[in-house]
Amino acid sequence: MKSKQNFLEWNNNVLVSSLKKINANILLIVLLDALFYIASGYLFMLWFERIQSSIASFNMPADIISLGPERAQQLVSDVRAFYFLILISFVLLLIAIIFLASMTKGIIWAKTAGTKITFSLISKFLVLNLIWMGFWLALFFTIFYLVQPALVQIFIIVAIILSLYLTNTLYTLFIKEQKLKVIFASLKLNISKIHLFLLPYSVIGLLLYVIIRLGNLINSRYSQILLGLTLIVYASIVRYYASGLVLEIDKL
Repeated sequence: MKSKQNFLEWNNNVLVSSLKKINANILLIVLLDALFYIASGYLFMLWFERIQSSIASFNMPADIISLGPERAQQLVSDVRAFYFLILISFVLLLIAIIFLASMTKGIIWAKTAGTKITFSLISKFLVLNLIWMGFWLALFFTIFYLVQPALVQIFIIVAIILSLYLTNTLYTLFIKEQKLKVIFASLKLNISKIHLFLLPYSVIGLLLYVIIRLGNLINSRYSQILLGLTLIVYASIVRYYASGLVLEIDKL
């Protein structure tokens, strides 16, 4: 790739080669993707409703000041226990979603790469996600706690973009080698070859923005469902291309 034109030609070849790999498996991929987001949303809403119900049933005295020392101490203990109940239930919710993601996304990425699906692959993918998603969740919590409220949204957006960029490479290399050490190899590849990823991913991001804008312009009771389905199909196609792009850049 001695010139920009050569790079564009090379990238076009990667795109065409990746799209040629799309077959009937994409129907399963779209179905599993939709299943993951629907199930995750249902789990979150179920958790949220239970928490709301628990908060509504929590007996908080109207006049806390008038409580005696013993009753006040008991109230503090009850509030602390309730707080930890919410925290622990939320952690369990996140673990359940990570487990669901490992099952569905593991199959999705294996089908995308044309790799045989095995119990070993899914088990290792679960361990990978516990490490990887755990890191990003910890980062998001850190942003909410440490960053000034006015800057939280910007930091979150940057973190989401960065996580998507790094995750595509990580999952592609992991499906190929099925070893946890690819975490470091993927980070090295993303940093050292970022100039090769920049243009393709910018175009992907631009097309995503256009799809969302057009979807929001549709005035229909089913517009959000149609937009969601379109985004899932688009993500499935992009996954084929991103996977091929990572593997080709890894060879350079």
